[in-house]
Amino acid sequence: MLLKHLLKTESEQDVSGIGYGKICKPGYLYFCLKRERREADLNFAEENGAVAVVCDTELQSNLPVFYVKNIRKEFALSSSVFYGNPSASLTMIGVSGTNGKTTTTHIIRDIMVADGRKCGLIGTNYVMIGDKVIDSTLTTPDPPVLHSLLSQMKEEGVDTVIMEVSAHALALEKISGIRFAVSVFTNLSQDHLDFFGDMDNYARAKKRLFTPEYSRSAVINVDDPVGIEIVDSARMPVVTYGLENPSDAFGIEYSADKFGCSFVANIMDDILEVDYCAPGKFNMSNVLASATVAKVLGVDSDVISYGVRNSKVVSGRFQIVRGKDKIVIVDYAHTPDGLKKVISTAREITKGKVITVFGCGGDRDKTKRAVMGEVASELSDFIVVTSDNPRSENPDDIAKSIVSGCKKNNYKIITDRKESISYALNLCGTDDTVIVAGKGHEKAQESLGVKTEFSDVDTVKELLGD
Repeated sequence: MLLKHLLKTESEQDVSGIGYGKICKPGYLYFCLKRERREADLNFAEENGAVAVVCDTELQSNLPVFYVKNIRKEFALSSSVFYGNPSASLTMIGVSGTNGKTTTTHIIRDIMVADGRKCGLIGTNYVMIGDKVIDSTLTTPDPPVLHSLLSQMKEEGVDTVIMEVSAHALALEKISGIRFAVSVFTNLSQDHLDFFGDMDNYARAKKRLFTPEYSRSAVINVDDPVGIEIVDSARMPVVTYGLENPSDAFGIEYSADKFGCSFVANIMDDILEVDYCAPGKFNMSNVLASATVAKVLGVDSDVISYGVRNSKVVSGRFQIVRGKDKIVIVDYAHTPDGLKKVISTAREITKGKVITVFGCGGDRDKTKRAVMGEVASELSDFIVVTSDNPRSENPDDIAKSIVSGCKKNNYKIITDRKESISYALNLCGTDDTVIVAGKGHEKAQESLGVKTEFSDVDTVKELLGD
């Protein structure tokens, strides 16, 4: 592709790819994204055959340098153009929120597949092109990867793409060049304050999705105060959903057991009987969001009910593992609100004690650690505090931060994660439930720059003798 098609220039230079960070090959247009390392990035681009560089500050270079005001946005827009603006030919559905993104995207996909569509899915667990699964490393991929995936999906006959849109992606302009047919807001609670600084900045990033630049319509959870703010300021068609506040889509007659939940949904005055494979009112909310998106896109109510009924539990999202008369719930909950919802739901389906194993990630939001300790200690009968990707931090220090919030003396610190799970299972009686929270679908534990293979689900199965 010619450079003049990617940037405001008359250059006829041919460009063979988009470079950034440690990605550059001969013929690439390279974007110097971070000011603090622009000299190192420039050297890397020159050494690896870039034909030109893009920067938002002045650089001395042997290569042509193009200056832009908003380099992150230009990076995303150029990536979209380079791959032929694939999103413009696809029905794009975006889901944003602190919790529930992964489950909601999967339920939407299942409904859309039931409606006869070929779907793509992009999110935390993996990427799907039809039934083909591809590993992913970021909830929302970097723009060249994202648009390459969308281009591949288009070539393989995909017509509908459901993707998670993280707050980081919004703050870093990753989705510039994409306009969603429907965008969903699930909720907002404490997370990522290491990046955003405070909840106002975090909320502001989420709200960016719900503007005409990025979305044609929106489905909003009005049980969340930020959701109400989005509705009040929206400049697009909005459909609301909720369990507590008046809304366009809501549910009644909720019941649940360890096999799932059932309820009656009113989706914009259409009545549906709903059965979903996992319990919890938070899952009821996820189903309502998904059903409302489908209704906005013209899917029949019978198809929606069928799609939800045949939906499968998402890996690491309230995933129940059984063995030796024990029930273990593996969940990705890694925020105070997420942990609260998982423990509360476990309490609904448990006759005996609830024992919770969890930790907090290193080099991430430290302010949530004591809060999570308080939540877990208050709602659980016993908690085992362990490691969860300590990264560069000392696991003992993280654990001490967590238990500083505990109001009860109902905890034990065991930083070896496998040992902590084993200890909890040994405490677990016939009518009890063990929750292993934080890592969910993850397949590795990261410490001091080294990733060691570790799966909560596989570990639980091994310890249960499966």
